[in-house]
Amino acid sequence: MSLQSIVIPDSMREIELSQEATQLMDRANEKIERFMLRDQQVIENFVTCDFHLLGQSLLWIEQNHLLAGDRFCELGSGFGVAAMLAAMQDMEAVGIEIEASLVEQSSELADELGIGVDFFQGSFIPRDVNGLLDWGADIEHVDTGEGDVYEEIGLSMDEFDLFFAFPWPGEHEFFESVFDACAADGALLLTYRGREGMNLVRKQAD
Repeated sequence: MSLQSIVIPDSMREIELSQEATQLMDRANEKIERFMLRDQQVIENFVTCDFHLLGQSLLWIEQNHLLAGDRFCELGSGFGVAAMLAAMQDMEAVGIEIEASLVEQSSELADELGIGVDFFQGSFIPRDVNGLLDWGADIEHVDTGEGDVYEEIGLSMDEFDLFFAFPWPGEHEFFESVFDACAADGALLLTYRGREGMNLVRKQAD
């Protein structure tokens, strides 16, 4: 892989979030709690990350001028909090989510708070790269049977500057492989790794 690790310092946790960002997180947590208590089929691969740490990480990336551009994509967007936080930083943000019910929830939340983000149902794996579908075939929580969502978005994966994902344990390498194969040189991938916190890599030219 041609990925460069970027260390996010612990001092990042001292960054103060805006009132709007805090309001988003509080409202999202309320909606998530209600959603999880509903009498419906459980979405086993839906787990929330540390929204506060996520918000601080996105601000740290912006404050340190690490971005090559202003396009953001959340891979497996769930309730879309990352995409909405990016939009609050004036990024052109979208989210990709395989579960229709979560796309509905995230779209409702964005509309309620007046945040300009678009969410799309589908798999984040591009369809025009040799071998990518085979890579995802053995990953339990990745669906490769949907159509190419990037056609609906109107942008290819190499037109985004920053991606965020919350991979399941053991799936980080797969997400990085897709990013390495499809993202543009200079793009960033931020992932949440549970107790390990946030991980940031940049794609470099071979």
